[in-house]
Amino acid sequence: MTDVDSLVRWPLETDGWPHTVLVGALLVATTPLLIPGVLLVGYAVRLLRADIGDGALPDFTDLRSLVETGLRASGVVVAYHLPAVALIAAGTAGVASVYRRWRRALLLRPDTVVGAFDLTSLTGTVALALVGIALLPVCGYVATVAVTAYADADDLSAAFALGRIRRRATSTATLRAWLLASVAVIGSGIAAALVAGAGATVPGVGALLAAAVRFYGGLVAVGVWTATRPADATSDGLVTERSEESTRDADPA
Repeated sequence: MTDVDSLVRWPLETDGWPHTVLVGALLVATTPLLIPGVLLVGYAVRLLRADIGDGALPDFTDLRSLVETGLRASGVVVAYHLPAVALIAAGTAGVASVYRRWRRALLLRPDTVVGAFDLTSLTGTVALALVGIALLPVCGYVATVAVTAYADADDLSAAFALGRIRRRATSTATLRAWLLASVAVIGSGIAAALVAGAGATVPGVGALLAAAVRFYGGLVAVGVWTATRPADATSDGLVTERSEESTRDADPA
């Protein structure tokens, strides 16, 4: 199941999908709260481990395990976003500092306000924040690869095996799979916005329908990612790490 049409429809062809989508929609609608977000991340890992061709979606059962998995995966995501967040925070703090100095000069000594405006510092701090913003998609991509490594191995250390993560992240096939999955997420976001606008006349209904569309889009995105990404791909995409390990184990030397 690798064609786009099948991947878009596959959640509708699974058993019990209305119940799963309803629960997922309720969680998406309440994601500003911590626990629903953690549950969704845990479910995403559970979905990464599932076989999208077996005709069933994972259940929202065993909540303790789901929360534990979600917390581990969330920690991976946060860790890989720290470089971008640090740059944005440093840039924002620098801009705020420049503004405070300029405002103080404007209030206390208006005659020196022009000299107090440090254009060089302002440019540097803005550039720092922009670099951080530009890194966010890169961090998101690497975090996706790392969470997938954790899901595959069921071992948190696999998400921080930097050599393997680098080889997977630099694979062209992996990048292509991530871009395709991102298109599904963006498309579902646009569809959710349209649904929310259309259902705005009925309080609550539009928001719930939009949440359902977003959750369904997430299912499709994970399906696209699972179906199109290479398994344990090296940077040249020709062999897998598991194959290499099997070869070494079989070699008596």
